[in-house]
Amino acid sequence: AGPGPLDAALAYARRGWSVIPIAAKGKQPLVRWLPYQDRAADEAEIRTWFRRWPRANVGVVTGAVSGVAVLDIDPKHGGADSLASLERRHGALPPTLEVATGGGGRHLYFRHPGGTLHNKVGLVPGIDLRGDGGLVVAPPSVHPSGRPYLWTDDRTDSAAMPGWLLRLAAGAPGGPGHTLT
Repeated sequence: AGPGPLDAALAYARRGWSVIPIAAKGKQPLVRWLPYQDRAADEAEIRTWFRRWPRANVGVVTGAVSGVAVLDIDPKHGGADSLASLERRHGALPPTLEVATGGGGRHLYFRHPGGTLHNKVGLVPGIDLRGDGGLVVAPPSVHPSGRPYLWTDDRTDSAAMPGWLLRLAAGAPGGPGHTLT
């Protein structure tokens, strides 16, 4: 078995990621998480949370605060097919940090491009983008299905988001996309 929730949360914080506790076997934040979109919790806060909720899931707040944007691929809603289609058209995504979700999907972690990168639900069918103001559940969390979230690629750094993906995020319906500030 790998690290427990507290150890994982502290390791993610050392990476510079903003982390929060999430309900055990769930996706609901256990704390008001708006402040952690602007600043990361310190070690004392993280220890207090995971002492209070030792089996809590670990959430990573996406966006500039953590320096990451996450592509959330849900094969149950066509995400694998959508990704295959995008990669045929634009080329393969670069290898990057990757999680197998407990729900059978994938989270691909990319470096945040700077500026503001908004969340995009339904970027294409079955694929969401978690950017500024977003949140993902991270290993060793347990999905409501009872299956764990697992790193399938835990390299030390995430890849840069390809230009075509940034352009897609900026032009997709349902939001303002990427703006440089």
